[in-house]
Amino acid sequence: MKSALFVDFDNVFSQLRQLSPDAADRFARQPSDWIKWLTDSLPLPHPHDTGQRRRLLVRRCYLNPNWYQGYRHAFLRAGFEIVDCPPVTSQGKTSTDIHMVLDVIDLLEHPTRYDEFIVFSADADFTPVLRKLRRYDRRTTVLAIGFPSAAYQASADLLIEERLFLKEALGSGQSPADVPSDNPSGNGVSAARPPEDRPSANGAPALKATAGSNRAEPVAERKPRAATPEELVAIAHRIWTAMDESSQPVTASLLASRLKQEFPDVTDNWSGHGTFKPFFRSLGLSRLLWINAPGGRIVDPARHDVEPSAVVQETDSPWNGNESLFRVVREVCSLTNAPMLAPREMQIVLAILAEDLSHQAFNLAATAARVCEKCLAMRGLRLRLRDASFLIRGMQLNGHVFGQGNDQQATLALRLVDQILFLCQREQMVLDDASTSTIRRWIADSFAA
Repeated sequence: MKSALFVDFDNVFSQLRQLSPDAADRFARQPSDWIKWLTDSLPLPHPHDTGQRRRLLVRRCYLNPNWYQGYRHAFLRAGFEIVDCPPVTSQGKTSTDIHMVLDVIDLLEHPTRYDEFIVFSADADFTPVLRKLRRYDRRTTVLAIGFPSAAYQASADLLIEERLFLKEALGSGQSPADVPSDNPSGNGVSAARPPEDRPSANGAPALKATAGSNRAEPVAERKPRAATPEELVAIAHRIWTAMDESSQPVTASLLASRLKQEFPDVTDNWSGHGTFKPFFRSLGLSRLLWINAPGGRIVDPARHDVEPSAVVQETDSPWNGNESLFRVVREVCSLTNAPMLAPREMQIVLAILAEDLSHQAFNLAATAARVCEKCLAMRGLRLRLRDASFLIRGMQLNGHVFGQGNDQQATLALRLVDQILFLCQREQMVLDDASTSTIRRWIADSFAA
């Protein structure tokens, strides 16, 4: 596959530096390493012929020489053409986007038919270019560090995941987007009960044959027991996974049946709760709600179609009595992929983040993991690591620098409000004053201006 690579150095480097300074340095100083990964390991966008490989016929890096001149030699050694893009405005705006667009159009009309255009940039201004390439039947591959817009992602044939690039191309080990606490190893998790060890259909103890004898003996009755912390982590992960894989609300009885098959020891009596509903509520799963429809349903309101009244009328719902707030927040989260935490849950996360930063040095992956652990241990809220990372990275991308003595809860909340408003604006969501105030109330609560 004949490919052309366009690297918006300023955009990628600055975004990487906010996430991992070491990864940003490797990107800038060792481009030959990630080029090798790009050509040898990254899958090709579909469709492509069997056995086809990527050939980078064009390598262009667009770089601000006033700021990043020191990295020029590394890209020259890796076979790149360097296109200097100095600032053209007093605010530091460069002409990178113009140069890249003109070069893409030039190659589109080149006698050599380039099959794939690879763009390293999160600048949504390139969305029309990606669409034009698609109309001309060219494949597009995009690396976008940070929060690329939904339209930008949808316009690419292949989106290089940030965590994949950090971990495999840059060799940075565990990336901030990895979610080990959401995906347990299975240690301490009970295995599914073998068939001969399950109750019979009539509820009587099952029978199994004794070795060397045709006589069947009753199996010792299994005693219900409380779940271990490891088992609760595994069960929470199974529930989250089931919800992620479903495009509709999940029937509680169906989910309970699946859990009984996989965790029989602790689901006989639902870890002492008697039934599935109180057990589910005891898990403290963020974002997921129980709806009292016939048989009960579990929903992720940011993804599933559910009547707001069914959510806010639930006595135990964290959205109880907040229908107008729920409607606005659901639309915002559906559009921006922000975690749909209830106001009380958001305040818990922000308070614990501020408390952690007052005692611990900031590191994106470690800080996010500690916040998740403390939310569960101190407030009974089971927060997904990827959601914690989304919130913390959002503050970073909006300009907040952690560890500078300005990590109070109020400051963090207002910074997050600004980031959410920016994401809404980028996705062209029209917000009136009432909606803007609702978003501030959702996140900043008493800190809202």
